Amino acid sequence: MAKGNNRSLLLAGLAAGAYAYFSKPENREKALVAFNNTKTKVNSFIESQKHTQTNSTKQGHSDPHDVDDNTMVDEGAMTSVQYYNDEVQSKTKNNDSVSNNENEENTTTTLNN
Repeated sequence: MAKGNNRSLLLAGLAAGAYAYFSKPENREKALVAFNNTKTKVNSFIESQKHTQTNSTKQGHSDPHDVDDNTMVDEGAMTSVQYYNDEVQSKTKNNDSVSNNENEENTTTTLNN
């Protein structure tokens, strides 16, 4: 029985607070604007969920639960990173070998003189 009384008092207090808050016209306007914004967001979310995703709408927005697509994205990223690393490493090795050859030639010419 006590639970029923507590709930009644809580509801009565909430109703009195809401009445006091909404008695001012500017508070009513704020609440109305917030309600309309929330309604618009919920409606747009529901509309976006109704459409099925095609390949053109999925581009750039990988679904976390689409395992095949995520695997493809993961492999693609690794391929480009591997290609970049190979290119940078081959250029560095070429530069190192050229500079080593120049140093060897300089030392042999200095020894011969």
